[in-house]
Amino acid sequence: MPPTLNISDIHSLKRNEALEILARISRVEKKTFPTNEAFGFGEELWRKKPNTRVLYMTRAVEGRMSDLIAYAVYVRQKGTALLHKVCVVEAYRRQGVGQQLLSYIQERLRKEGCQYIQLWVDGAREPARTLYARSGFEEREVIPDYYAPGRTGIRMVLDLERDG
Repeated sequence: MPPTLNISDIHSLKRNEALEILARISRVEKKTFPTNEAFGFGEELWRKKPNTRVLYMTRAVEGRMSDLIAYAVYVRQKGTALLHKVCVVEAYRRQGVGQQLLSYIQERLRKEGCQYIQLWVDGAREPARTLYARSGFEEREVIPDYYAPGRTGIRMVLDLERDG
């Protein structure tokens, strides 16, 4: 029987539970991204950022705390959501986890009346670009040296009304 995957929003948690999840996310973030690109996952994300959502995916494991396997951060601005971060823990990559998380986000935002999701991705991050393209995102803009000299940024957009 495959493990049960759960997607939750840190805003549905009590403070201590939210801080524990944020600390776990922060550890993964520091391992996965360069220091200058690592997102700060502090208490303010849970406390009062009404337009910001932090979603996380866990896998139920018999007899112990569930494994954190992925997370995402987005900010809503009227009819558009800016997807700041999507990360799948390395051991769970290439298993459909990212696709499942993005599908959940798309459905949630569509229900909330959002029309577009946009994001920026490093041109060199081929697995991420492939995941986004499979999820319906289209490349709309390319900016050389967006992340750093020699590191191109690509703006990708998903039209939720067209794809819905």
